[in-house]
Order: sequence, then structure tokens, then C-alpha cells
Amino acid sequence: MSTKPLFAAIETGGTKCLVSVGRDSNTATRHRIETTYPDETANAIELIILDEIGRDTVDAIGIASFGPLNVDVESSDYGRIGPTPKPLWEGFNLRSHLQRRFDCPVMSESDVNGAALAEAAWQLDRPINHVAYVTVGTGIGVGVVQNHAIANGLSHPEIGHIRVKKHSTDHTFPGVCPFHGDCLEGLASGPAIHSRWGASLSDLRTEHPALALEAFYLGQLAVNLILHHRPEVIIVGGGVSQTPMLLERMRTECLALLGDYLPELACADSMAKLITPPRLGEDSGILGAFMLAQRAFSRANNS
Repeated sequence: MSTKPLFAAIETGGTKCLVSVGRDSNTATRHRIETTYPDETANAIELIILDEIGRDTVDAIGIASFGPLNVDVESSDYGRIGPTPKPLWEGFNLRSHLQRRFDCPVMSESDVNGAALAEAAWQLDRPINHVAYVTVGTGIGVGVVQNHAIANGLSHPEIGHIRVKKHSTDHTFPGVCPFHGDCLEGLASGPAIHSRWGASLSDLRTEHPALALEAFYLGQLAVNLILHHRPEVIIVGGGVSQTPMLLERMRTECLALLGDYLPELACADSMAKLITPPRLGEDSGILGAFMLAQRAFSRANNS
């Protein structure tokens, strides 16, 4: 009987990285490390993989990474990180670093695309044919998967940087995005919340105006996703999304903004089915990275 291939999966976020190694995603080991400087982080990931595989060799690696990220597999810079506020990460290429070290196929995608991939495919209550996965944390990102395929164009979407209407009480806040100031990420990410209020959203009272303000901006994001993509489900993950009552308020804002334009979404029950928390909890990203490793292995062995 042949042995299953051995995979490594990596989810890199703004503050932490997850590394999973194994032949099956359900039994693979997991490690969590801080996201520090690129060389330091890459070396820590490398040591974890080496320690886990022992005398074995890793057959493929999948990376679900914060971005912006070059996801063009034909590009010489495939996997390279673009302009980012993360210190020294711009221009770093974790994919090529690990490919050189382990001499195996490595597939790299945005963290939200990885999470969307897992949420769409995992056999929980049902697979989802068309999903938009939103993360709201250190940054804001959106990944879209339709019919098992990641919906990239020339690169992955950068929906976190769309322009949104500012709340009437928020006109003096300049936003925190170093590139656009008051884009969606600049107004509604975790750092934006902390810049306004000096605390995280979950540390503030439910009746604090921060909750209504955050829902106001995320409701606009949801409307844009509905009108652009008409997904079956909009899944909202990330640290900020776990704040009590945020998704409920986001649904209310979305419903009001849509009006009666789409009759099938013109009630609270429809909104509750459309905008949901992750089915896989905090595992969406790392399980998506594991799927990327599986795809990298299949592509290399079927080409």
C-alpha cells in the first residue's frame, strides 16, 4: 500500500503564523508563531517543518499569505509580497525560500482566498458553490471561490481598499491605510478602531458608538459583494468579526442599503443565511493552505 504524500501548510497573518505538517489535514500537527521580520519568520517556519518531517521529505507546501501577493504562477516573482505596512516584508518571497530549501512544489495564495477555498469545499452541512470570505482584523481582505476555483483576475482581489461612504460622525477621521487613508481598511480594520477609540472593538461596550460605526462600513462592503458577485454566502472571519452583535448589526445595515432591490434578500432571515461566521471557525485559513499543498502536489504529478 502506497504512503500518503506528506504536506506542509502555512498561514501567514499580520501578527501570527500557523504551520501544519502531516499526511491528512485532520491529524496534521499545528504550531503557532509570531509574525516578526521576514527572515526570522521564514527560518522559524523552516525549522518547524524540518523537525516534523524528520528523515522524511515533504511532498508539497501550501501557503495562504497576507498580501498584496503575486499569485501569477507564470511570473518569476510568483509568491512575492508587494507594498505592505508590515516592516521589511515588501519584496520578500516565502514561497521561493521554501521551494529552494525543500525542493518540492509550493503553491502560494492570499490568506482570504485560502480560507474561502476551505469554506467552500469542506463537507460540513454542505459544500458552497459560490462564497465570498471576508476577514476583518489587522487588515480587511476578501477572497472569492466559485465552483471550486479561486476567482482571481490579473491578481487576487483587493476589495479591502474600496472606497466607502463615510459616516456623518466620522468625517474628521483620516483613516489609517498608509496608501489610501480612508479606504474601507483605513476606516474599519482593527488598527483603525484602535486609532479612534484606544481599544479593540471587543473591549468596548455593545452600546458604544464604535459598534454601529463598524457595522455601517461592513454593511457597505456586504452590499458591494452582493451586487458584484451574488455569492451564496458571505462568510465574515477575523478577530474583529468575533465582537458580539457585530454580524447582526452588519446584516441590518446591509438590508437597509439594499432596500427592496433584490426581493430574495429583502428580509432579516435571508440576511442571516447570507452573512455568517466561518463554518470552520479559526481553522479556515490553515485548512485552505493544506488544500493548496494538495493542489500543488496534484499539479506537479499530473502535468
